[in-house]
Order: sequence, then C-alpha cells, then structure tokens
Amino acid sequence: MGDESLESLREQIRLIDLDLVTLAARRIALGKRVGDIKRRQGISTVDYAQERAVLDRARSAAGEQGIDPRLAEDLFTTLIRASVSAQAEDSMRFAAPGAGKSAVVVGGAGRMGRWLRHFLTALGYATDVIDPAAAADDNSRARRALPSADLIVCSIPPTGIARLYDEFAKAPPAGIVVDIASIKTPVIAPIRTLRAAGVRVASIHPMFGPSAVLLRDADVVICDTGDAEANSFVERLFQPTTARLVYLPLEEHDHIMADLLSLAHATAIAFALSLPQTEHPVRSTTFQALESLAAAVVRESPEVYYEIQAGNPHSVDALERLRLALDRLVASIKECDSERFGTLFDEGRRRTPETT
Repeated sequence: MGDESLESLREQIRLIDLDLVTLAARRIALGKRVGDIKRRQGISTVDYAQERAVLDRARSAAGEQGIDPRLAEDLFTTLIRASVSAQAEDSMRFAAPGAGKSAVVVGGAGRMGRWLRHFLTALGYATDVIDPAAAADDNSRARRALPSADLIVCSIPPTGIARLYDEFAKAPPAGIVVDIASIKTPVIAPIRTLRAAGVRVASIHPMFGPSAVLLRDADVVICDTGDAEANSFVERLFQPTTARLVYLPLEEHDHIMADLLSLAHATAIAFALSLPQTEHPVRSTTFQALESLAAAVVRESPEVYYEIQAGNPHSVDALERLRLALDRLVASIKECDSERFGTLFDEGRRRTPETT
C-alpha cells in the first residue's frame, strides 16, 4: 500500500467506474428482457413489490459492506428508473398505436411541443409541426397535412387555442383535436363550438414538464369534453406508458388547478422575491430545497405563468388563502403567542400528508 501513488489509485477508480457503467448497461438490458416477458404475459411494467425487494436488498448489502444504506438506495433507485424507462419505451414501440397514422403538433417548437413530438413519434406517428419558430418548409408541410391528419395536438396558450378552434369550426379537420392547456376556462366555449361543428375533441393536462423522461408516478388529467370517442383515443395514447390517468369534468379542472398550480407557483415566486439580495455563507437543507424550487419556477416563461394565474378564475381565492396564512403566521410572532403559533402547526399537519 505504501507504494501506491495518487495516479495509480485514480487509475483503479477509473477502471471501477467503467465497470460500473458496463454493469449498469447489462442490468438495463436484462430489465428490457424482463419487460418483454411482462408484455407477453400482460403484466404491468411497474412492480412496486419487486422494487421494494430490490431496495431492501441493496440497503442490506450496503450495511454489510460498511457504507451508508442511503447511498445504495439512491443508486438502485436511479437504476430502477432507468430500467422502467427502457421497458416503457419498448412498450410504446411495441404497442405502436400511431403506426401508419399522422399527427400535427401546433406549437411543436416549444418545450412541451418538442416533448409531444418525441412522444408521438415513439408511438409510431408521422409527426409534423406548426410553429412560428419552425422552418418555413416544415410549417408549409404541416399545414397541408393538418386537414387530414389523424391527430392534432395544440400546445399553445389557451387564448391561442380558442382562436384556433374558431378557425377549425369554419373548416373542420378530419382528425381528433386535443389541447394540453393548463387552464381550461378560455377553451370551454370553443370546445363546445368545435363539437357542434362535428369535430372530435379531447382536452388533457399533462401534470409534468418537458424535462420528463419517465412518466412513472406522473399524472395525466383527461377532462371530459362529452366526446367519448375522443376521450378513449387519448386514453390509448398513454396506455403503453406508466402514467396515471385521472379523469375530471372539464368545468372542474380550473378549480383544482388553482391549488395545484396557482397556489404552488405563487408560493415559489413569493419566496424568491423575499430572499435577500446577497447570499449567506451558510444554508440549511430546508432553505436549499425551497430555493431550488423557487429558482426553477422563476426561470420559466413569465408569460405562461401569468396566463396560468390570470386565466384561472379561481386563482384569486387560492392566493387570498396564501395571504391570510402569512398574516396569521406574522400575527402569532408579533404577539409572541406560542400557543397560537402551535395551533398553526396543528392545522398544517391536518392539511398535509404524513412523511416517512
């Protein structure tokens, strides 16, 4: 050991790193073979009991090797996600519900639009894009394809969708039209108009961002437009994935999103605005978690986030609850009322889930 140099130790680490990557690739390949068997037997891609067994085994092995079990858990969680992701992609290609069909993504050059294009292509669709940021030839080809396309997905702001649906009502396309708007109030009337014109219309809300790779534990909201055929169509789009499908009446969507989006975004924005101008030399884990969340929100498009707030008629009620909660917190501190402060915690515990 005394003869070992820094360089030789680094070389040993490099070789181990290469072995780890090779073993990870072999593990994912085996996972894909497991996925093939699951598909043939009609078994779900996700097996939580098996995942729990793998993580328990990893933690136990880590303890025997004298390393932190949390390290092994994090490592194997990442490997499990990679394996499930590979299985899900194979399932999408195997199902190929879009084989021989065409799709047009309106707004397809945007971040979520690009995600949709990748998703639909993986399902087998021949996909075109209409977007001001797309090449002129691409836009021209997509516009020619749109009237006869099997699927038209609208990934633009709700006000833009409303205008587009007015155009579609005058010249109805043959395919199923789907919006992914985060706010549904501006599109409810246009959807009704489009349906009256004979167009098949669905309305969904993917509850994840464009960076999503694996849809495990991700929700996709399907809003009931009254068009059973269109609703079933979008169900089939996500069936090969591990996403959870949640069904809501179209008119109730925005009331729920006032909490899931308006309240959550406003809290993150307010936290960012209340931070000091200069960084402190030390930070707590709670601070870092909140700071990271706030940083992600305020680096998104202000136009999109403004529309989520201002376009939802229920946003103000949610923000008033946030303001009232902060007022109650400040009052308990100003009045040095520890009992009142504790009451806030009791109420908060009732409103939030238990943590492990």
